[in-house]
Amino acid sequence: MKHMIRSNMVRHLAVLAAVAALATAARAAETVVNLRAATTTVTMPDGAVVTMWGYALGAGAVTVPGPPITVPPGNTLRINLTNNLGEGVSVMIPGEPMPLDGTSTSPQVVRNPDGRIRSFTHETAPGQTGAYVWPSLKTGSYIYQSATHPAVQVQMGLYGALTHDQAAGTAYSGVAYDNAVTLLYSEIDPVLHAAVRDGVYGTAAYPSTLNYKPEYFLINGAPYADPPPAFPTAATGQRVLLRLMNAGLQTHAPTLLGLYASLVAEDGNLYPHPLDQYCIMLPAGKTIDAVVVPTQAKKYPVYDHSLSLTNALAGAGGMLSYLNVTH
Repeated sequence: MKHMIRSNMVRHLAVLAAVAALATAARAAETVVNLRAATTTVTMPDGAVVTMWGYALGAGAVTVPGPPITVPPGNTLRINLTNNLGEGVSVMIPGEPMPLDGTSTSPQVVRNPDGRIRSFTHETAPGQTGAYVWPSLKTGSYIYQSATHPAVQVQMGLYGALTHDQAAGTAYSGVAYDNAVTLLYSEIDPVLHAAVRDGVYGTAAYPSTLNYKPEYFLINGAPYADPPPAFPTAATGQRVLLRLMNAGLQTHAPTLLGLYASLVAEDGNLYPHPLDQYCIMLPAGKTIDAVVVPTQAKKYPVYDHSLSLTNALAGAGGMLSYLNVTH
């Protein structure tokens, strides 16, 4: 009898927990972002005009990277994607569950006729609008990007930064910060972009990204400028969260001069113990969260230790920026 009572109580508690979870999910606010995928161009330091693809907010300007997306603590996410390009595109967030389409209960992949996966999630056809829904999100710093032929579509510019903090001023449990700086690294191979623009990608003229050879190196979508960008940080002694992201196809290694960084998470996964480094390996597609605490009012250089420090030989250039501590 006692065993039966305990079993009934366990079942009752399990039902109550499930109901509570459903009620919590029902109360969760939804962040809705209306994105548009379209073509744009960017001008490089040597005067070359490169055709890009990018995301825009609604009818706004197309940018590379796409507009930053901030999902408030506790919210779910829905992206409505309008496709103004000539082929299917999509959105995924590496490190998060694959999105739903708003009607089905499980993610879908798209395959080529030979069975190979073309898209890791459902596509939005040219001229159409598709829904990409995340009923729950892990906290963290992420890249959002196309899930369709990503070696090409992400290189063409279909990527951006997304953040989802645990609470205001707290990135993860136990990781508080006073200010945050996003450094989103990427590259451009102008020959690949010309091949996509001219419709010859996948032919003998440019058969695949195995021939990838970037000539321009970008931070937050911008090539090197003189003077290099200086990102404002908190005052000395305060905690600065560096959200380091690599949307390129090559590995980069952001290196701090005069500072150590405490690495706390990668791809939205909190480390069990922080790692103190001044040189941070950032492979393709990777995101890393790190905390720095400046001790002096100065500009701290951040450069790519893998020496992506040119822009098609158009004078000085490459992946160099500063953390500017003014007081």
